[in-house]
Order: sequence, then structure tokens, then C-alpha cells
Amino acid sequence: MKKEKFILLTGSTDGIGLRSAVEFARAGENMIIHGRSKKKLFDVKNLLQKENPKIVIKTVCADFEDLNQTKTAFEAIADEDIKVVINNAGCFADGVVLTKDGFEKTYQVNHLAPFLITHILLNSLINNAPSKIIIVSSMAHASYIDFEALENKKFAGGYDAYSLSKLCSILFAFKLAGLLKEKEISVNCLHPGVINTKLLINNWGACGMDVKNAHRMIMYAYNLNHNVTGEYLKGMKISKAAAFAYNKSNQDKCYEISKKHLKGIKIELK
Repeated sequence: MKKEKFILLTGSTDGIGLRSAVEFARAGENMIIHGRSKKKLFDVKNLLQKENPKIVIKTVCADFEDLNQTKTAFEAIADEDIKVVINNAGCFADGVVLTKDGFEKTYQVNHLAPFLITHILLNSLINNAPSKIIIVSSMAHASYIDFEALENKKFAGGYDAYSLSKLCSILFAFKLAGLLKEKEISVNCLHPGVINTKLLINNWGACGMDVKNAHRMIMYAYNLNHNVTGEYLKGMKISKAAAFAYNKSNQDKCYEISKKHLKGIKIELK
């Protein structure tokens, strides 16, 4: 019997992720939805299956503030047939907040955890090629990274940490696009728009678009031709990120530091 193919969508229980999950359900796509709360995942799964009873919905529960928990949870779904990984989950910590793994919270949740789970799921993406990786970044990404400070875990907090994490996401996307091009895996990153999610409202106020528009950029990236890869997407078109992100040595350095930061997590990083 033919196995179902899935879209893996992190941060599916609220905001951009929830709105995108609903759109994918309406389009008839099978999904593996991720969140931190089993109760919220249960509720969202029921919502999606009411939207479209014909689709298959599976769940994966993990808190990205705990890398070992995240590793265990995503290794449990690594044998699923995954055709798209959408790294959407994110956070903003006001001030320097360190996780149990010793990293600044925003950096870990927004970059290190997606870096980890993407590598865990790479074999599935390769086996189901042509496939896609979509990484949600932000137009608020930084224009520069002090790699020495990052490597030595000297973290800023607040907005500086958020903008750093989002530049790391772009560097990761561009690096992966080069590594995986011959594997028929496209990798793109995007600015989702300024959306009135909880993250935005709690930190900057309700200064964005209604959340009903939250899915538009993810759907745009999802519907792009597979030969479009290594791009930063914004405003429903291919756009330009900070010049720093296009320097291959910067992409390499960020990638190597990310691997080093995950050295204590027992997984083979390709």
C-alpha cells in the first residue's frame, strides 16, 4: 500500500503556523503538526480534520528550549515520508534568557532547533525528492554576526538576539540550498509579513496585518517551482536579504558554529 506523504509544519498551534495548517488542510495536504502542548495539538488536529476529513494528520510534541527532547521527538517521525519541512516555530525573549542547554533562548528556538530537526529529517526529504525546506525568517534580521562572540556563547538578548537568530536562519537556508541542490531539495527562506501574532502583539503591539493573512508567504514559497532555491522571499516575490548573507564564507562559518553548538547532541550532522 502506498504510504502517505506529509508536510511537516513546526509551530502549528498558533499564529502563522495555525493559519497555514488550515490552508494546507483545505488544499488536501497530509500534515505532521508540531507544538509544545499536547492539548493544543489535539485541538488543532481535530480542527484540521473537521476542515477536511480526508487528510491524515499526525502530531509531534516538543519544546525547542530542550534540544534532547526535540531530538527524541523528531527522530520518532524520521521514517515518515516527508516531502516538505516548514520551519516556522519561533519566539522572542525580552532580555537574556538561557535554556537548559546553555544557549540564549531566542537563538536556540529560532535557529538551533530548526537546524537540528532539519538534519534529522534530511533522509526522508532525500527519499521523497523533489522536496522542499522552507524557513521562516524576518525582515528584522541582522546585517552582521560577530562569529567569535556567537561561537563562545556570548549572547545578547531581546531584539538583538531575535535579529541574530533570523540572520542565522537565512545563512542556514542559503548554505543548505547549495548542499542539497543535487539532491532535488529546494531550500528557501522568507519574511512572512508583519502579522498580528502573539509574538508581535506582546512585543511591539498590534501594528501588523490581520492574522487571516498569516499563511500567504508560506503558501507562496510552497507553490514555487522546485528549481527556485537559495532565495529570500518577501512581499510575494524573490527579494534581497542583507548582503552579509550572500557571502559563502559567512554561510560556512554559521553552519560550522551551529554544528559545534550541537556537538553534545548525539546525532550525525551531514
